[in-house]
Amino acid sequence: MKKALISTIEPRETGYRVAEVVDQGQIFPVSTELFWTDCADDVVQDQFWYDPTDQTIKPIPVPIPTAEENKATAMLCLANTDWVNQPDVTNPDINPHLLNHAEFITYRSQVRAIAVSPAAGNLTWPTEPTPQWSSV
Repeated sequence: MKKALISTIEPRETGYRVAEVVDQGQIFPVSTELFWTDCADDVVQDQFWYDPTDQTIKPIPVPIPTAEENKATAMLCLANTDWVNQPDVTNPDINPHLLNHAEFITYRSQVRAIAVSPAAGNLTWPTEPTPQWSSV
């Protein structure tokens, strides 16, 4: 069990900030605006908040991405992999050259589908391939 330092002068959600999390033996004296409380081992500072109504520590909700945010993410993924379409990257007469170009084409096609028809929510994103290069 760990201890969470709660700051009553820093509101979060409908309660207070979890300002620090330490092992039981590492607590130290604090001012009256702060107090220590027991917490689970998975509690992380600033990712959880203290609810005074039931005296529990709860995770801060992660916002659900909008369709516009998912489109922006998809556009960034496409921009970050534009290099795979350069002719010299896939030319087998030039070393090194990209060996798994087809994987990148598949990946970019899946990402482009999200960019063209974005949806709100936590999407399942395709995994960007790791470039595999021919030996020199």
